[in-house]
Amino acid sequence: MAAGVAIAAKRYNPNIKVIGVEPEGAMCMKASIEKGELVCLDNVRTIADGVAVKQPGDITFSIAREYIDDIVTVSEFDIMESFLVLLDKHKLIGENAGVASLAGLKKIKEKGKNIVCIVSGGNIDVLTVAGMIDRGLVSRGRIFSFTLDLPDKPGELLKVSEVLARVGANVIKLNHNRLKGMDRFMDVQLEVTVETNGYKHINRIIDELEKSKYEITII
Repeated sequence: MAAGVAIAAKRYNPNIKVIGVEPEGAMCMKASIEKGELVCLDNVRTIADGVAVKQPGDITFSIAREYIDDIVTVSEFDIMESFLVLLDKHKLIGENAGVASLAGLKKIKEKGKNIVCIVSGGNIDVLTVAGMIDRGLVSRGRIFSFTLDLPDKPGELLKVSEVLARVGANVIKLNHNRLKGMDRFMDVQLEVTVETNGYKHINRIIDELEKSKYEITII
């Protein structure tokens, strides 16, 4: 798609800058252009299955090398966050490969330019959508999960709840497991997932728990 867009855009206006976007785990085109010849990756690992290829096509590579001005790479978290932004702010669902262009905006440093992100493809099933929403919320600091060990006696769960209430953390999931404590006969492991308002809020939650002498493990 980038190759086709580049041909059309450059014919319309040679000054238009075309930037390709690839996942960090499947950046075969970027590697090929940098080396000046086709590169076949040893392996590919990305949630963006629409662009999960080890080697570019011959024709596509020759066009991209001539017409695409730059290629940026994005992380899996960048893709997840862009999926959530598109859904939350614009009420649109794009497949993982389709939202890569939106994720690439973070890598554009130029200011005062008109930038177009082409979002293409909606081939994504409902279960994947649910998973992407959860992961996107985590990447944006909207959900925070952690574990801690508590003495196995009445009232300990209430103390943790009071700390979370003080900092405005809304509990959305809780698991109180007697089999996972550091000392199986003395402790219980508490796994908590809370709704948060960003990373500043998460840091405040961590600080309050530590002030209350709780040692937490972020999950």
